[in-house]
Order: sequence, then C-alpha cells, then structure tokens
Amino acid sequence: MAHTVFALDIHDDLVTGVLVRQEAKSLVVAACGSADVGLQSVETAVTEVIARVGYTEGECRVALGAEHFYYRNFNFPFTDTRKINKILPGELVENAPVEADRIVFDYLFAGTKEREAGIITAMAEKAYLAGQLQFLQGQSCDPEIIGISGTFGATAISGLAEIPEDYWYLDVGFRRAVLIAILAGKIAVMRPLVFDTALQAGFGLTEDGHEISVLHPENLPLVFAAFVRTVRQAIQAARIGMRGQDLPLYLAGPLVTYPGLAEALRTALRCEVKSCDLLASPLLNVADPAVSCRQLGLMHRALALALAPAKPGREFNFRKDAFRKKGSAQVLRRYTRRAAIPLAVLALLIVALLWRDHARLKEKQRTLDTQVREIFTQTLPDVTRIVNPVQQIQVRIDEAKKAYMAGGTTGGGLGSLDLLAEISARIPAALQVQIVKLTADQSDVRLKGTTETFNIVDSIQKELEKSPYFSKVEISSANSSVKSGTIDFEIKLVLRQ
Repeated sequence: MAHTVFALDIHDDLVTGVLVRQEAKSLVVAACGSADVGLQSVETAVTEVIARVGYTEGECRVALGAEHFYYRNFNFPFTDTRKINKILPGELVENAPVEADRIVFDYLFAGTKEREAGIITAMAEKAYLAGQLQFLQGQSCDPEIIGISGTFGATAISGLAEIPEDYWYLDVGFRRAVLIAILAGKIAVMRPLVFDTALQAGFGLTEDGHEISVLHPENLPLVFAAFVRTVRQAIQAARIGMRGQDLPLYLAGPLVTYPGLAEALRTALRCEVKSCDLLASPLLNVADPAVSCRQLGLMHRALALALAPAKPGREFNFRKDAFRKKGSAQVLRRYTRRAAIPLAVLALLIVALLWRDHARLKEKQRTLDTQVREIFTQTLPDVTRIVNPVQQIQVRIDEAKKAYMAGGTTGGGLGSLDLLAEISARIPAALQVQIVKLTADQSDVRLKGTTETFNIVDSIQKELEKSPYFSKVEISSANSSVKSGTIDFEIKLVLRQ
C-alpha cells in the first residue's frame, strides 16, 4: 500500500488540505480541498475540507496559524543542547507573555557561532492546543506533527532552484499573514501580521471554491497600501539585529498571484519580490482531480506541510511533552500478539541457560565476594567490622564528595557554604544590590541580580576579581529594566582550578 500523507492547514480565515501519495520515486498530489471560514466556524470548515479530500486513514499533519503563537529570540554563550534545554525553561519564566505553567514551547537553532547559539522560541497556550487536538482526534485525524503555518513553506522553497541562503518569506491569506526571515537556510525571525482585518476589501472564495472573490474591489489600493506599510515596519524592526541586510522577498499563500499585491510590495520595499510555487519541484506531480487547485496559491501552505521531511530540529513541532502522540489500544494489542510467541521462546531459553550455569554463577559469586572484601580492607583499613562492604564504602565516598560540591577536586575544597560566604564578604554592604539567582557547577558560578546603576555592577565585578577562588570574573549582561527602572545583570565567576 502506497504511503499517504494528509496535510491540513488551519487559519481563522481559510482552511486548506492536500493528500499526497508516494509513488515510486515521485510524489503525487492525489486530492486537495479548501474552505472559506467566512460566516461558518473554523471547525465546520475543517470538517468540510476533510470530506472534500476524502481522508480516512494514513499519516496526518496539521499546521496552525502563526497568530496563535508567541515568539522570542535568545542568544546563549554556549552551543550545548543539554545546557539550552536546562536553562531555557527558566528564561521563559521571566519572559513568557503568560504564566509558564500554561504554555508549551519548542525552539529551533537560528544560528550558531564557535561558542554562541542563537535560537528562536515559539510558545502556545496549553488550553488552545488541547482544544485543537481534541477536535482533530474527533475527526479521526491524530496528527504526527502540530506545527506553525508558514514555517514549512519558508524552508521548503530553499530546495528550489536559484533560491539564495538569505531571504524574506511572506505568506499572505485573506485576513492573516506571516513574515519570516531565513538566514543561512534557517528560520531567524517570525512576525505574524494582519491583512484586511476590517474587511475593507473582503477577500474570500467563490461558492465552488475554485476562485478568489472580493466584495469591494474599489478598496484594494487602500488595503494593499496599509498592508505594505505594516510589512515595511516589520522588516525595519527585524533588520536591527540583521546588520541591515537587503534581502529578496518571496511571496506565497492564497494571494500570491493576486493582481497588484506583488507590485505594491515591490514599489514600497524597493527590493526584489518573487512569487514561489512548490509545484515547480521536478519530483512532484498533480493528479487530475487536484488540477483545480493548481492555479491558486491555496495549496501552497498545506503542500509545504505534506512535503516536510519531519526531521527533529528542522521545524516547530508541538506533539511533545503532554501532547506527545500515544499509540492506540488496538495497535498495542496487535503488536503484543505478534511479540508473544518470540518472547515466550526467549524466556524458555533464558531459563535453560540460567539452570545450566547456576553452579558456575554461584562459584563466581563467592569469588567476587572474597575480592570485594579484599578491596574494602585495602581501601579502608581502619574499618574492622564489615557488614555490607558496598554500602559502607559508598557512605565514605558520599562524605568525601560533600567537600567538593563546587570547584571540583582541585578547587581547594570550596564547599557551598564557603562559596556563599566568599561572595557575601567580597560585595560591600554599602552597595544596593539584590541577588535573585545563583547557580554553580564544577567550573563556574553565575549570579543574577538587580541594582540601581551600571557603576555598581562594575564595582561588584572589581571586588569579586580580588578573590583567590575565582580565576576570571566577567559581566555576561547588564540591562536597564523598562518596568522597574533598575539594572538587571548577570555575572559569571570562573572557579580557579
């Protein structure tokens, strides 16, 4: 049976879906469907698209509108994924738009240097994702991927001919849009945008769903002008951290070919504006029933989702943590029946081997017991009463470790209390400073706190540099808080080894 993928793109203004089938070395778009949300609910539109495509079974993927997520970029002075996974939740507690326990997040590497990593984090409220997932599962669609609409298209076009490494990607729908910056082939910036939210033009689908309709075409110049201004402002804001690069813009989405939009963007932005079409891929074919979708950009969002390689770390995927996909009871029973006989045979073989080797194992046990006691006596000659040698020597090891909680075995025996006492003694009492977070590991200590001026931060650094326990003291960050007016700082102390 050919492998099929059903990709469903859900927006507040438009729902689209495609069914892609693997045939030999090519992919075939077997069916597609779209539904204008308009006066009906999003749920009704989703049900309508699933019926039009004819999806009943197979892999399912879903992309939700970018406007339902929050975004935040971070830069870390290290590239270790384990450290990022450990530190990022704490950073989100301080920077999340809602309470941290109400969100689920995923992140992508936006760029890495030798000792630095830039990441882009996307956050969604758990209640929203739970509601969407419950509805989709009720439609027999239990998605392998829950991603963000627009991101799949932004990375998918990088595989087409003559696409540079750096570019802007603009997906425009009937009332929603998303602007994405791609740098070195990776998503670096995301900005959800609004488009014709007041329905001045009133974009939608014709009754047969094959053409785009406009209720008030006389208002198109005003609508395009307002949208272009929004795009220009978003690009200018994003370019602050992009060294002023002038990048080409690739236009996609339902309105990709609508007359006047590309021209308005090209005139206002004064940059190269091109339309992109994933159907140009040489390995992709469109079956006859799906030809009606070819002339519109409607298929682009869902098609990009269907073609995504589904590799971890390439796209956002919120099927994780509490939303991780679980196997159905029917599938589990099937695999249990298949594994029952091999497991029974394996169990019998194990019992036979254990029975055959029982005497030899008992002899080895006695030999090992003797060796353990000899090693124990050599290691702890002062202990004469041996009851449980493994437990007794573990107690001695734990006692020895307590003296080296920070700084390792060469840190001069600097314990946690000694470390706190040293920092407290070095910071003058006259300085108005509040330490809010202290973390320590085998090589360094990090202090996060607040104070009144940048000069106080410099004074703290100079005083701590006098300590014989720290080989290096550096200010990782010092920023003025917009809310409180205080200076938030972080200082890194490298323990002398």
